[in-house]
Amino acid sequence: MGNANADALDGSTAVRESCYADRSAVVTCTLYSICTAALLLLNKVIISYAPLPSMVSTLQFLATVLAALFAMVQGVAPVDRFLWERARHYLLYVAMFVTTIYCNFKVLEVSNVETLIVARSCVPCLVALLEYAFLGRQLPSCRSWLAMLVMCSGAVGYVMSDAGLEMAGLTAYTWITVYFLVVAVESAYGKHIVGPHLGFGSMWGPTLYTNTISIPPMVAIGLLSGEQEALLRHADCSKSSPVEDADSNQAVVLLVLISCALGVAVAFLGFEARRLVSATCFTVLGVAGKMATVTANGLIWDKHASPEGIAFLAACLAGAAIYQQSPLRSGAIQRRDDREMTMQPIRQPVSVRDEGASDSLSHQRV
Repeated sequence: MGNANADALDGSTAVRESCYADRSAVVTCTLYSICTAALLLLNKVIISYAPLPSMVSTLQFLATVLAALFAMVQGVAPVDRFLWERARHYLLYVAMFVTTIYCNFKVLEVSNVETLIVARSCVPCLVALLEYAFLGRQLPSCRSWLAMLVMCSGAVGYVMSDAGLEMAGLTAYTWITVYFLVVAVESAYGKHIVGPHLGFGSMWGPTLYTNTISIPPMVAIGLLSGEQEALLRHADCSKSSPVEDADSNQAVVLLVLISCALGVAVAFLGFEARRLVSATCFTVLGVAGKMATVTANGLIWDKHASPEGIAFLAACLAGAAIYQQSPLRSGAIQRRDDREMTMQPIRQPVSVRDEGASDSLSHQRV
């Protein structure tokens, strides 16, 4: 995560190379998209049997924390200790992250998977504007404006043809709106917290920080929304018909375990992809991989979009796929170079007995 990597991600040409020519970036983003799509579908199945989104998310967070600790203890990844200088950067991100996860589940409860995918397809539009306003990038090119127009038109067309809007009105899209806004801000801010100035040894560090800090607020959300009562009611129903519910309960437990494994993959690959590519490129490549989710969703559930809706969805995803990120403005490049010349990464406290180990850790980070 040196300055060379940061320089390679700034210009528009470098971003295109990072997205489409860099093998490690392509592999990481592809795996991330596949795991995200699989986890989305699996969560849909889980909450159809057990509507406990906060509890399921907490289990996935806990599994990811244990996986990160295991990787560090076994020497697979460098040890990244908890430091306040790092943690404070993650507080805002975790608030958005937890909100995104919870909104994801709420959207799946009141609507279909395609609706969620359309919201993600429109996220690059807002991320590009956020990058212009706060990250020093130029406004999008004519091609990118056309791409955003195609994405927005596809989203509007899908919404107008979606049966969910006809059944529940605009209320059905309340959670989608919140999800869209939070994901956009999170995508822009997420690039900042994987920067070299925080001194992480690997992306298992951000993975550990994010999921550890996310557990308390997600548990609180579950308690405030009364999920413990829903769990007790489910347990009472299982006692009244133990033979019928035994198989379904075992199936749900198995699905939750699989979702935890996918959650670990999504968490780590997500941060690794953010490190390798820019914020907009990360969201665009993530959107492109969602087409597999649409196909799988249509084969599994009856509650999917109409043929007209699928056509608008395809247009929305096509627009997201052709978007190109704008380069940095000249003044922003100079300010970035000045920061990098004076920036010192956060160093972890090293004891006398760990001095020898620190040398090998430095080699691993290089």
